[in-house]
Amino acid sequence: MILNTTFDFLELLKYFILGMIQGLTEVLPISSSGHVMLFKLLLDLQADEGLLFMILVNSGSLVVFLFVYRKDLREMIVGFFRYIFYPKMRTIDRQQFLFVLKLGIATVPAALTGFLLSDLIDQGLILYGGLFSGIGLLLTATVLLFVSQRRFLSGHKEISYKDAFLVGIVQAITPLPGVSRSGMTTVAALGNDVHIDSAIRFSFLLYIPLSIGSLGILVAKIFTTGFETLGTQYYIYYIVAFFASVIFTAVGFLIIKPIFKTGKLRYFSLYCFGAGALSILLFLFK
Repeated sequence: MILNTTFDFLELLKYFILGMIQGLTEVLPISSSGHVMLFKLLLDLQADEGLLFMILVNSGSLVVFLFVYRKDLREMIVGFFRYIFYPKMRTIDRQQFLFVLKLGIATVPAALTGFLLSDLIDQGLILYGGLFSGIGLLLTATVLLFVSQRRFLSGHKEISYKDAFLVGIVQAITPLPGVSRSGMTTVAALGNDVHIDSAIRFSFLLYIPLSIGSLGILVAKIFTTGFETLGTQYYIYYIVAFFASVIFTAVGFLIIKPIFKTGKLRYFSLYCFGAGALSILLFLFK
């Protein structure tokens, strides 16, 4: 560890921006991983801030997701276990039990992708982060453009097994850098004629087990390999990034539903085309 305790306001501002980008893009359909990589290049931050930084900024988004869906989660957990252990309550709890099963079905493909390819993805990010993120952003942009002409104001409200399986298959590619998890999974559900409210709810509830799982892996790595920062002042930078992630994840929640309801995905598509091209150019010329 380099012992450097000099406080740098400009560096603090950079980490605030990085936390802000993580929070907003975790909810909006424009890829958090792609934008974090892009802004690392733009702000000339280290290629890898370390495990502690990754845990803090991702935990910031997770905290907001847990708060927003706290009532849903409580009802789901109670209903799921009550259905298993109290047969007399199964008529009441059947819907919650089946919904948890559907979340499980949709979680498996992405969990397998992350487990089997995480080392390869990490290595690719180290060597070709800007390039891979740029390609992923271009893919996200293409998908958003393809569906941008539709306004998703109707559809069935109950998630079926088919819906869950389709969302899970699509989510299997979202661990790749630059591919928007929220955008891809929500669009997949909407494209299968799921109501906008149900699609967003299912997509964001699906984020919670995946986020907890990935954070668990990061924490396990800390216990086995330890972590480093570039100096003690970086703990302050990391904490600022964490709170920025919390604040702007909450902001993202306020604006995500109107985006889909009013058919403004085209603007996000055009934005992702630009961000993807910029990421590739920065990779090639930096």
